[in-house]
Amino acid sequence: MTGTARKSAGNRESFAWRLRGHLYRRTRKTGTVPTRAELRTRLRATDSRISDALRFLADSHVLALDEHGEVLMAHPFSAIPTPYRVETPVGGYWANCAWDAIAIPIILDTEGRTRARCPRSGAIIDLVVAGGRVEPGGTVVLLPVPARHFWDDIGFT
Repeated sequence: MTGTARKSAGNRESFAWRLRGHLYRRTRKTGTVPTRAELRTRLRATDSRISDALRFLADSHVLALDEHGEVLMAHPFSAIPTPYRVETPVGGYWANCAWDAIAIPIILDTEGRTRARCPRSGAIIDLVVAGGRVEPGGTVVLLPVPARHFWDDIGFT
């Protein structure tokens, strides 16, 4: 790789990480994952530059894109409504799964609550994160595949 090519790749990666920071700050503030159009406007970037940055982040397993190249998951946040709505003192967020519903209050350094249904019994489970602990005690989050295979089909996992 030539010096110019290395610098260009470094600039692309640097922009991608800046985009990631903006995306997560905005998600925390508003409770919604920004669209490509919002990112393009806010970061004053071309659609091509946004696409390249999102693809880099997706290839780095930082986020997942839908079939149109929009952010579907910015882990642990979901860009679309799911059965896992997390309510916190800072705001409400959609989580991709029960595991992410627990992660959201922890990474936001706050308390949170998610009411979800057990996929096996259908019973309501009221997950509460407070003081870095998950209640009710003894709650088990079943992961359908081993962690090493999460990215084989991250939408299913």
